[in-house]
Amino acid sequence: MMSLIKIKKSPFTLRAALCGLCLSVLPLAQADDAELTPKDFYKGAELEVSTPSPFYRLTLPEEVYVETVYPDLRDVRVFNSSGQAVTFALSPVDNDTTEQRNIPLRIFPMQMSVNKPAENQRDDGETFTFKSASGVEVKLYQDGERKPEATYLLELNQDKDKPEDVGFNQIILDWAQNSTNWQAKVTLYSSSDLKDWRKQADNAPLMDLTSGTDRLLLNNIDIDDNYSSRRTRYWLLVVNSDEKIAIPAISKAQGVVITRRTAVETIELTFKPEMVSKTEAIYQLQRPQPLSSLSIVPEQSNTVLPVNVEYRSSEQDKWHPLTTTVVYQIHGDTGFRTSEPLVMNSLLVQGIRVKAVNGNWGDTVPKVVAQREQVDVLFNGQGNPPYLLAWGANQAPAATIGVNQFIPASEMPPNGLQGLPPADPRNIMVLGGEERLTATSQVERAQQWQTWLLWGLLIAGVAGLALVVLRLARELMVPKGK
Repeated sequence: MMSLIKIKKSPFTLRAALCGLCLSVLPLAQADDAELTPKDFYKGAELEVSTPSPFYRLTLPEEVYVETVYPDLRDVRVFNSSGQAVTFALSPVDNDTTEQRNIPLRIFPMQMSVNKPAENQRDDGETFTFKSASGVEVKLYQDGERKPEATYLLELNQDKDKPEDVGFNQIILDWAQNSTNWQAKVTLYSSSDLKDWRKQADNAPLMDLTSGTDRLLLNNIDIDDNYSSRRTRYWLLVVNSDEKIAIPAISKAQGVVITRRTAVETIELTFKPEMVSKTEAIYQLQRPQPLSSLSIVPEQSNTVLPVNVEYRSSEQDKWHPLTTTVVYQIHGDTGFRTSEPLVMNSLLVQGIRVKAVNGNWGDTVPKVVAQREQVDVLFNGQGNPPYLLAWGANQAPAATIGVNQFIPASEMPPNGLQGLPPADPRNIMVLGGEERLTATSQVERAQQWQTWLLWGLLIAGVAGLALVVLRLARELMVPKGK
């Protein structure tokens, strides 16, 4: 018969070991990161402010975009002179532009006749008929209005400007200046067919006043809704005057189109090229960047080349197809022209691979330039200057807040964020050094230690169980009596 082996239970079991491990590391796992200081960041720049203010605006230096750890700039901070981090927000840098285009209008003086209502009609209004010398006739009903002083038909030159492309914001008039002061009011109508008329301005003032060498001139009429004036070819200008003074004849008229555009400013990022062959090249950025546009231009003059473009978001990422397009650089009679940039829509990119299709670029690879949106840092002037901009910290969590939360509506300048006092970066300096770009936080270090300790304990437990099983197997295999 085989002998029975009685195994003595060890008080130190695997379960007890795991419980002890959890209890020992629990305080580390629950501990928060210590408050970051300037020394926790790679680099910084002293900020110069000219006036005390609760809020400042800072346009980030170009170094920040290529030296931060995170593409979304979460590892950016602003500190006051006491080393205390202040509240901040990030905002794209907007560039507001206004363009004005003046479009000449042909002007036709109109002769007026009044059509009285019939006796059996209760309507007290009158219908005015206006005729130009060329035979154009316009009928206009004016309820309770006095007889106009003068009327002009203005026409958009359809051969030069398509009505659907034009929406007037103003009509500007001109006349010969005389020595008599005068004032008048005008009503402006618009029509696309000389039949249906829409009122665009009512009792708008006109005046030409002189006093000595000073002249007060008001010769523009604001359009109430310039969108409704689109597709409009004809304009009827009805002039009324309260005074018994002859109003000079209007000799010139122009429609004014005001276009306001808001564009986000960008910074230029240059890739490091690597020529693989005459038909393939790889371009690398120092760090991944959210790109707004990508320009690919051959270096050789008068070159047109189809290319296949791929991208990757990190050095470890695989290549993804981006587009197949034609890039060119042409010198012709119309000047120097290059291929249009590709729109990237904030796509995260670190590498670009360009392959020529049915051709090659010779000994010089195409030039590839990227652009990303420029960002302003809006920060609270808490504490005393000088303030310090810091960037480049792998352990920094996101800390920015929304612009609307950051600046109360009552504190917003009349011209928006551009009205905030600027802070200018000076004296870029190394703070904690380049190792801050890969440094880990206390919690991350604790988590890594826990992981390794747990694996070690599991391996030790498996090894212990294996030894117990091996001992059992040997004892069971020993014959009885030996």
